[in-house]
Amino acid sequence: MVCHKCGEPAIGICRFCGRAVCKEHHVTTLPTILAMYLGDQQTPKAIVVSNVLWCGECQPQPEPVEVPEFY
Repeated sequence: MVCHKCGEPAIGICRFCGRAVCKEHHVTTLPTILAMYLGDQQTPKAIVVSNVLWCGECQPQPEPVEVPEFY
């Protein structure tokens, strides 16, 4: 697996888009939601993992995106 920018060996894959990144092009990390569920009294809860690899090129959206074509 090689970095999508420079072709050097990658250290990992962006959690959000799947691009491979090397140590030099690894920009930062972001939190991500692994799962959602309803807790006590039907309160929505999330299992969140912090510090997942992010390539810095893709743009994870802060709000849900509607996809009516999936209906």
